[in-house]
Amino acid sequence: QAYNCLIHFYKRMITKLWPLTRRVISRSYCALSHSRLFFHPGFDPENVEKFSNSFLIHENHVSEQEEEIFMKEMEPHLKRHVYEKDHWDDAIQGFRETERKFFNKENTEIVERIKKESFPSEGKESKTLPYTHVLDLAETGFIKPHIDSSRFCGSTVAVLSLLSPCVARFKLDKDKEQVVDALVEQRSLYIMKGFSRYDFTHEILKNDESFFLGKFVKKDRRISVICRNEA
Repeated sequence: QAYNCLIHFYKRMITKLWPLTRRVISRSYCALSHSRLFFHPGFDPENVEKFSNSFLIHENHVSEQEEEIFMKEMEPHLKRHVYEKDHWDDAIQGFRETERKFFNKENTEIVERIKKESFPSEGKESKTLPYTHVLDLAETGFIKPHIDSSRFCGSTVAVLSLLSPCVARFKLDKDKEQVVDALVEQRSLYIMKGFSRYDFTHEILKNDESFFLGKFVKKDRRISVICRNEA
Protein backbone atom coordinates (compact mmCIF):
# COMPACT_ATOMS: atom_id res chain seq x y z
CA GLN A 1 0.00 0.00 0.00
CA ALA A 2 2.76 2.43 1.00
CA TYR A 3 4.76 1.45 -2.09
CA ASN A 4 1.81 2.20 -4.41
CA CYS A 5 1.22 5.55 -2.73
CA LEU A 6 4.87 6.44 -3.25
CA ILE A 7 4.65 5.58 -6.95
CA HIS A 8 1.53 7.76 -7.36
CA PHE A 9 3.25 10.60 -5.50
CA TYR A 10 6.24 10.55 -7.87
CA LYS A 11 3.97 10.35 -10.89
CA ARG A 12 2.12 13.47 -9.72
CA MET A 13 5.41 15.28 -9.06
CA ILE A 14 6.77 14.39 -12.52
CA THR A 15 3.53 15.58 -14.13
CA LYS A 16 3.74 18.92 -12.30
CA LEU A 17 7.46 19.46 -12.83
CA TRP A 18 7.72 18.41 -16.47
CA PRO A 19 6.43 21.69 -17.98
CA LEU A 20 8.99 23.64 -15.94
CA THR A 21 11.76 21.18 -16.87
CA ARG A 22 10.83 21.43 -20.52
CA ARG A 23 11.01 25.24 -20.38
CA VAL A 24 14.44 25.08 -18.75
CA ILE A 25 15.67 22.67 -21.42
CA SER A 26 14.21 24.90 -24.11
CA ARG A 27 15.93 27.98 -22.69
CA SER A 28 19.23 26.10 -22.48
CA TYR A 29 18.92 25.04 -26.11
CA CYS A 30 18.17 28.61 -27.20
CA ALA A 31 21.20 29.91 -25.31
CA LEU A 32 23.34 27.34 -27.09
CA SER A 33 21.92 28.14 -30.50
CA HIS A 34 22.62 31.84 -29.87
CA SER A 35 26.19 31.27 -28.67
CA ARG A 36 27.66 33.14 -31.66
CA LEU A 37 25.20 36.01 -31.30
CA PHE A 38 25.17 38.82 -28.74
CA PHE A 39 21.99 40.85 -28.44
CA HIS A 40 22.82 44.25 -27.00
CA PRO A 41 20.78 45.70 -24.12
CA GLY A 42 17.63 47.24 -25.51
CA PHE A 43 17.12 44.55 -28.14
CA ASP A 44 13.43 43.62 -28.27
CA PRO A 45 13.05 40.09 -26.78
CA GLU A 46 10.30 39.37 -29.28
CA ASN A 47 12.83 39.83 -32.09
CA VAL A 48 15.50 37.50 -30.70
CA GLU A 49 14.08 34.25 -32.05
CA LYS A 50 12.93 35.95 -35.24
CA PHE A 51 16.45 37.21 -35.92
CA SER A 52 18.10 33.92 -34.95
CA ASN A 53 15.89 32.01 -37.37
CA SER A 54 16.81 34.36 -40.21
CA PHE A 55 20.57 34.51 -39.59
CA LEU A 56 22.30 31.13 -39.57
CA ILE A 57 25.96 30.32 -38.94
CA HIS A 58 27.55 27.02 -39.96
CA GLU A 59 31.05 26.70 -38.56
CA ASN A 60 33.83 24.79 -40.34
CA HIS A 61 31.85 24.69 -43.57
CA VAL A 62 35.11 23.99 -45.37
CA SER A 63 38.31 22.35 -44.17
CA GLU A 64 41.73 24.00 -43.97
CA GLN A 65 42.75 22.07 -47.08
CA GLU A 66 39.69 23.27 -49.01
CA GLU A 67 40.43 26.84 -47.93
CA GLU A 68 43.97 26.48 -49.31
CA ILE A 69 42.69 25.02 -52.58
CA PHE A 70 40.24 27.87 -53.03
CA MET A 71 42.88 30.50 -52.36
CA LYS A 72 45.36 28.80 -54.69
CA GLU A 73 42.96 29.38 -57.57
CA MET A 74 41.89 32.90 -56.58
CA GLU A 75 45.15 34.42 -55.30
CA PRO A 76 46.86 35.00 -58.69
CA HIS A 77 43.78 36.79 -59.98
CA LEU A 78 43.24 38.90 -56.86
CA LYS A 79 46.89 39.97 -56.75
CA ARG A 80 46.47 41.67 -60.11
CA HIS A 81 44.17 44.18 -58.41
CA VAL A 82 45.05 46.88 -55.90
CA TYR A 83 43.04 47.49 -52.74
CA GLU A 84 40.54 50.27 -53.30
CA LYS A 85 39.49 52.88 -50.77
CA ASP A 86 35.97 53.52 -51.99
CA HIS A 87 33.20 51.24 -53.24
CA TRP A 88 30.65 52.43 -55.81
CA ASP A 89 27.94 52.54 -53.12
CA ASP A 90 30.35 53.76 -50.37
CA ALA A 91 29.76 50.58 -48.35
CA ILE A 92 33.30 49.15 -48.28
CA GLN A 93 36.75 50.51 -47.44
CA GLY A 94 40.03 48.72 -48.28
CA PHE A 95 38.93 45.99 -50.68
CA ARG A 96 39.39 44.33 -54.03
CA GLU A 97 36.86 42.05 -55.66
CA THR A 98 35.95 39.89 -58.58
CA GLU A 99 33.07 37.81 -59.88
CA ARG A 100 33.45 34.29 -61.17
CA LYS A 101 31.06 32.15 -63.13
CA PHE A 102 33.34 29.12 -63.33
CA PHE A 103 35.82 27.56 -60.89
CA ASN A 104 38.03 24.51 -61.02
CA LYS A 105 36.50 21.17 -60.08
CA GLU A 106 37.30 21.31 -56.35
CA ASN A 107 36.12 24.88 -55.91
CA THR A 108 33.00 24.30 -57.98
CA GLU A 109 32.08 21.67 -55.39
CA ILE A 110 32.62 24.21 -52.59
CA VAL A 111 30.40 26.80 -54.27
CA GLU A 112 27.72 24.21 -54.97
CA ARG A 113 27.84 23.15 -51.31
CA ILE A 114 27.23 26.78 -50.28
CA LYS A 115 24.20 26.95 -52.55
CA LYS A 116 22.83 23.59 -51.41
CA GLU A 117 23.08 24.64 -47.76
CA SER A 118 21.68 28.15 -48.27
CA PHE A 119 18.93 28.02 -50.86
CA PRO A 120 15.84 25.85 -51.39
CA SER A 121 16.03 23.15 -54.05
CA GLU A 122 13.02 24.42 -55.97
CA GLY A 123 10.84 27.48 -56.42
CA LYS A 124 11.73 31.10 -57.13
CA GLU A 125 14.21 31.42 -54.25
CA SER A 126 16.23 28.47 -55.57
CA LYS A 127 17.37 30.48 -58.60
CA THR A 128 20.84 31.78 -57.77
CA LEU A 129 22.77 34.45 -59.61
CA PRO A 130 25.16 32.91 -62.16
CA TYR A 131 28.22 34.77 -60.84
CA THR A 132 29.80 34.21 -57.43
CA HIS A 133 31.13 37.38 -55.78
CA VAL A 134 34.60 37.10 -54.23
CA LEU A 135 35.44 40.02 -51.93
CA ASP A 136 38.98 40.49 -50.61
CA LEU A 137 38.97 42.77 -47.56
CA ALA A 138 42.35 44.05 -46.40
CA GLU A 139 43.37 43.76 -42.75
CA THR A 140 42.66 47.48 -42.35
CA GLY A 141 39.50 47.27 -44.44
CA PHE A 142 35.93 47.23 -43.17
CA ILE A 143 32.36 47.19 -44.39
CA LYS A 144 30.03 50.04 -43.44
CA PRO A 145 26.40 49.55 -42.34
CA HIS A 146 24.21 48.82 -45.35
CA ILE A 147 21.35 46.72 -46.65
CA ASP A 148 21.98 44.88 -49.92
CA SER A 149 19.83 46.39 -52.64
CA SER A 150 16.77 44.30 -53.50
CA ARG A 151 17.20 45.47 -57.11
CA PHE A 152 20.28 43.28 -57.52
CA CYS A 153 19.63 40.23 -55.36
CA GLY A 154 16.80 38.36 -53.71
CA SER A 155 15.80 37.17 -50.25
CA THR A 156 18.97 35.31 -49.28
CA VAL A 157 22.68 36.15 -49.09
CA ALA A 158 25.16 33.37 -48.26
CA VAL A 159 28.75 34.21 -47.27
CA LEU A 160 31.68 31.83 -46.80
CA SER A 161 34.31 33.59 -44.68
CA LEU A 162 37.95 32.62 -45.31
CA LEU A 163 41.39 33.50 -43.87
CA SER A 164 40.16 35.39 -40.80
CA PRO A 165 37.44 35.65 -38.17
CA CYS A 166 35.50 38.88 -37.83
CA VAL A 167 32.61 40.49 -36.00
CA ALA A 168 29.49 41.34 -38.00
CA ARG A 169 27.11 43.91 -36.50
CA PHE A 170 23.43 44.21 -37.31
CA LYS A 171 21.18 47.17 -36.48
CA LEU A 172 17.44 47.27 -36.97
CA ASP A 173 16.98 49.85 -39.72
CA LYS A 174 13.89 51.40 -38.11
CA ASP A 175 15.38 51.43 -34.60
CA LYS A 176 19.19 51.67 -34.50
CA GLU A 177 19.17 51.00 -30.74
CA GLN A 178 18.37 47.34 -31.49
CA VAL A 179 21.81 45.85 -32.13
CA VAL A 180 23.13 42.30 -32.42
CA ASP A 181 26.73 41.19 -32.95
CA ALA A 182 27.70 37.94 -34.65
CA LEU A 183 31.04 36.19 -34.23
CA VAL A 184 31.98 34.88 -37.67
CA GLU A 185 34.78 32.35 -37.38
CA GLN A 186 37.26 31.58 -40.14
CA ARG A 187 35.93 28.99 -42.65
CA SER A 188 32.34 29.45 -41.47
CA LEU A 189 29.29 30.03 -43.63
CA TYR A 190 26.61 32.51 -42.62
CA ILE A 191 23.24 32.93 -44.24
CA MET A 192 21.11 36.08 -44.12
CA LYS A 193 17.50 35.75 -45.18
CA GLY A 194 14.20 37.46 -44.58
CA PHE A 195 14.24 39.50 -41.36
CA SER A 196 18.03 39.84 -40.98
CA ARG A 197 18.53 40.49 -44.69
CA TYR A 198 15.83 43.13 -45.29
CA ASP A 199 15.22 44.79 -41.91
CA PHE A 200 18.77 45.13 -40.53
CA THR A 201 21.83 46.94 -41.74
CA HIS A 202 24.94 44.78 -41.51
CA GLU A 203 28.60 45.71 -41.28
CA ILE A 204 32.02 44.14 -40.66
CA LEU A 205 33.75 45.96 -37.81
CA LYS A 206 37.21 47.49 -38.21
CA ASN A 207 39.89 46.21 -35.85
CA ASP A 208 39.64 49.02 -33.30
CA GLU A 209 35.95 48.10 -32.83
CA SER A 210 36.22 44.34 -33.32
CA PHE A 211 35.13 42.96 -29.95
CA PHE A 212 32.73 40.13 -29.15
CA LEU A 213 31.51 39.80 -25.55
CA GLY A 214 34.40 42.04 -24.51
CA LYS A 215 37.04 39.89 -26.23
CA PHE A 216 39.13 41.33 -29.06
CA VAL A 217 38.66 39.51 -32.38
CA LYS A 218 41.53 40.39 -34.71
CA LYS A 219 40.43 40.68 -38.32
CA ASP A 220 43.23 39.91 -40.72
CA ARG A 221 42.86 39.88 -44.48
CA ARG A 222 39.48 38.25 -45.15
CA ILE A 223 38.01 36.64 -48.24
CA SER A 224 34.22 36.45 -48.61
CA VAL A 225 32.72 34.04 -51.11
CA ILE A 226 29.21 35.37 -51.67
CA CYS A 227 26.26 33.65 -53.32
CA ARG A 228 22.91 35.35 -53.83
CA ASN A 229 19.59 34.40 -55.32
CA GLU A 230 17.76 36.34 -57.99
CA ALA A 231 15.69 39.41 -57.12
